[in-house]
Amino acid sequence: MDDNTAKEEKEGNQEINQGNPQEISEENSNDNLDDEQVKNRLESKLAEAYGKQDDLQNKYLRVHADLENIKKRTIKEREDAVQRTKSQIISDLLPIIDSFKMGLAEASKHEDAKTFVEGFAMAVNLMETTLNEYGLHIVDSTNQVFDPKVHDAISYEISDTIDEGVVITTIREGYKLGEKLLRPASVILSKGKKEEE
Repeated sequence: MDDNTAKEEKEGNQEINQGNPQEISEENSNDNLDDEQVKNRLESKLAEAYGKQDDLQNKYLRVHADLENIKKRTIKEREDAVQRTKSQIISDLLPIIDSFKMGLAEASKHEDAKTFVEGFAMAVNLMETTLNEYGLHIVDSTNQVFDPKVHDAISYEISDTIDEGVVITTIREGYKLGEKLLRPASVILSKGKKEEE
């Protein structure tokens, strides 16, 4: 065994014998304390550990609550985006639906176009049924009391049979998507009976 190896072995033995100075000083100080002081010191360390645990628990609960809020907000934002997109697409289709219905009404006036009208009516009904499945429905207007939330009065007519303020004719149908109004119905209202002179 050379001198270097012997020296390293000697230093290693010294370190083992010396141990950790902090541990040794704590052991020595514990030897000098009575049972009550040791108990108090342990209770103090235990209380400190519980305090850290409570702090970590509170931080965990806050982070968990924040994550849940982010998750709910993300779901709501996604649902709102889908609803906005659906609303925009269907709003863009409304003039096309109007054109189809006007074309159908005109074509139905010609007796020789009966077969064409029936096929066209089936296509229009299929489109309306599909849009109804997405939540689109027509605002009920004719013979209804005027409601400024869903009706747009474009004219008035005198009527002996229909009370004042009631819709006589719907010029352009209104539509709702769920509870949201996409377009008010354009209507003609009754002025009531003609006043006697």
